[in-house]
Amino acid sequence: MAVTVGAIVGNAKRILQEVGADGTRWTNDELAGWLNEFYQAAVGLKPDVSTVSEEVTLAPGTKQGIPAAGLRLLDVIRNTTGKMTGISVKTRQSLDTIRRAWHSDPASTRIEHYVFDDLDPTTFYVYPPAAASTSVEILYSTVPAPHDLSTGFEVYSLESFKLNDAHAPSATDYLLYRAFAKDAETPQNLNRARMHYQNYAQQLTGKRQADQAYSPNAPDMSANPPGGNA
Repeated sequence: MAVTVGAIVGNAKRILQEVGADGTRWTNDELAGWLNEFYQAAVGLKPDVSTVSEEVTLAPGTKQGIPAAGLRLLDVIRNTTGKMTGISVKTRQSLDTIRRAWHSDPASTRIEHYVFDDLDPTTFYVYPPAAASTSVEILYSTVPAPHDLSTGFEVYSLESFKLNDAHAPSATDYLLYRAFAKDAETPQNLNRARMHYQNYAQQLTGKRQADQAYSPNAPDMSANPPGGNA
């Protein structure tokens, strides 16, 4: 990760023509504060921009939760107690149809399936019900810890950007959106704010489409990878 906080703030200041070392109309701390806000907004728009793969111990029974710092479950990958077997996702309706009382089935240390509901993104259910001390590996999204602006720009400006460097241009556009929105009473600045917001959002959603197209899971990747011969 080569991109720093100072580099992103500096890029925004150049476009804003903010020449003061500490900033005049838009201070360094103000711009860096919007960078912290960007992390929250970006994860909300594209949860997989910040992911954690972690081994967790399950609560006894079927109902489980991701760690407190997590924003959304992305996958339950494998058992880590005993034999490391894979775990597949099932719909609640399919399990209810096959085994209506599956929540009351005998507990096991080997999980076979998990159930997830988009309406409750920090909760999931496992089958069979988990026995005590059962552990699995999960993948979940989380918002990066904010940069501590109280340390002073000379210190926090040297910190690394907390997402993949590919998202740095989107972060710059987010800072510019917030900066021009500060003076949105003029039509020119309002239009600039809208333009940079659209750029920020399009870069993130475009990155999602590119990730899907180049994913090893894409149906035609092995037969016809992007850039290869049709």
